[in-house]
Amino acid sequence: MDNDSKRIGLYINQDLLKACDNAISITNATSRSEFISDAIEFYIAWLNSKNVSRVLTPALESVISSKILDTEDRLARVLFKQGVELAMLMHVVAATNDITEGQLRDLRKICVDEVKRNSGKYKFDDVVRFQKG
Repeated sequence: MDNDSKRIGLYINQDLLKACDNAISITNATSRSEFISDAIEFYIAWLNSKNVSRVLTPALESVISSKILDTEDRLARVLFKQGVELAMLMHVVAATNDITEGQLRDLRKICVDEVKRNSGKYKFDDVVRFQKG
């Protein structure tokens, strides 16, 4: 303990105290007081976003941020490619079929309902079975 430490009374649940005692062995703490002080500092740092470096090291923050950005970039590229392919397919279908506005509206409602019902898991086989009745 440093010179600024102050002795205080602390009420704590027996199970929580036992959990603290068990956890001391897996930390660098040498006493209950040090363990509890470290735990309080950690919690305060977690609450204060400006002190997040006490919770996550800057290196770990950097790695996590980098992985998230990489994942976002990959997802954006895949979604763009799928969008292009879907647009091409829609143009082919529109050019080869005579579909009225009403039929298109009805089809959109059917498709929205089916995708909702299937939680977005939709297969071409499902469409073929639906179209064949």
